[in-house]
Amino acid sequence: MSDAAATPPEQVVAPVGTVTTRLLHRAPRGTQEWWRSAVVYVNEPPLLGAVSTSADVADRREQLRWVSRLGVQAIRLGCPPLPNEAPAEVIDAVAELLVRAHRTGLRVILRIDPTDPRDEACARYWLSRGADGLDLGPVTEEEPISHARYRELHALLAEHARDEDPILSSRLTPAVQERAAEMLHEDWLHHLVDAELLDLTDPARVVEAVTDSLRIRDALGTTGAWLVPDVTEAGSPEMALVGALVVLAMPGAVYLRQGIELGLPVKTSPDPEPERTSRRTALLAEQRGVGGSHFETIRAALRLRTDHRLGLAPLARVDEMVGPVPEDVLAFLSGEILVVANVGSDDVPLPAEPEVVLTSGPLRSGLAGVPLLPPRTAAWLWLEPQAPQPDPRARR
Repeated sequence: MSDAAATPPEQVVAPVGTVTTRLLHRAPRGTQEWWRSAVVYVNEPPLLGAVSTSADVADRREQLRWVSRLGVQAIRLGCPPLPNEAPAEVIDAVAELLVRAHRTGLRVILRIDPTDPRDEACARYWLSRGADGLDLGPVTEEEPISHARYRELHALLAEHARDEDPILSSRLTPAVQERAAEMLHEDWLHHLVDAELLDLTDPARVVEAVTDSLRIRDALGTTGAWLVPDVTEAGSPEMALVGALVVLAMPGAVYLRQGIELGLPVKTSPDPEPERTSRRTALLAEQRGVGGSHFETIRAALRLRTDHRLGLAPLARVDEMVGPVPEDVLAFLSGEILVVANVGSDDVPLPAEPEVVLTSGPLRSGLAGVPLLPPRTAAWLWLEPQAPQPDPRARR
C-alpha cells in the first residue's frame, strides 16, 4: 500500500502568476508499483478467447508494436484458449505474445468473466505463463457484487506472485458509480475504474466527483483509475479530445479503449467488423505524423504524462486563473501541468507566462497577445518549477 495519507482539501497558492489552487490529492511518497500510474490499452470487446486462431493471435502480436509506440504501459486482452481448446501452435503463439509484450515493456492483463469456471481455469493457466493481471469487466446493476468471489481471485493471484504481483481490476458504470466505497472497503482492487470523467459538461460536478473518488482511494491506499471517453460518450470529436486531455492528466491509472486514439467510437459488438478494421488502418495511416491529429495529440499527451510523472502527481483544483475560473471551465493543476478545459461557449483567457505544451485545438489571441482558449478546447500549460526564494527574515 502507498504511505500517502488522506488529507482534507487545503488552500494553496501556486508560486507562478495569478493561479490559485486548492489541494485535492497529495503525491504518494517512495517507490510506487507500475499499476498506480499505468495507462492500459483496452481491446473492447476482448479480442482473444477460447475459439482464437493463429491469425487472431498474430493480429494481437502485430498490435503490440504500435501500441507500445503509442506510449501505454499495459494492454488488456481477452482470456486466451487453454491447451485442450486449441492446437499447440495457437497456445505457443499466445505464450510468445506474452514474451514479446514483456520485451517491449508492456504488461498483459486478461479480461475474464468472474462467474465462468472456464475463465478461472484460463486465468490460472496464463498467470502461470506470465500474465500480469485480471480484469473482471464492468460492474452493472444486473450483476451483483460477490465479495467471496473477489477473495477467491485474490488467492489465485497470490499463487502466481512474482517480482511484481498480478493485479485485479474492475470497472464502474455510471449507474453503479455510488458503489465505489462499498466495493473498495470490502475488497482490495488495484483498479476500480471510474466513469466520472465521461461527461465534462458540468465542471462543478466533475470536481466534486473527482474529489470524492480520490478521497475514498487515498484513505485505502489504492489509486484513482479513469476511463477515457469516446466520441459517442463525449458528444463530439472535439469534446472527445478534450476529455482525453483531461483524463490523461489525472493522477492514477487510465484506461484507453481501442479506437479512441483515432477518434473512433468504442467497438461494442463481439462480431468481426472488417469495415471498422479497414477504417482504423486508414485513419492510422492518415493521422500518424500529422500534428494536431487525434492520434498525435493523444500520443503527445501520453509522452508528456510520462515525462512529467502525472500519474503520480499531486492534484489541485484551480480557483483563480486570470481572475476567477468561469463556471463552464474545468481547471486543475496536476503536478507542474495546468490543465484547462473550456466546455462553455465563450473564449477563456489563459495565463500568459506559462508555456503551452499541448492543446486539443488552435488557441486564439486576444488583446495584448493574451492567449485565448476557444470553446470545446483543452490546453496543458507548464508551470515551470522555480528555484525557492530564501526568506530574508529567516535566521542564517
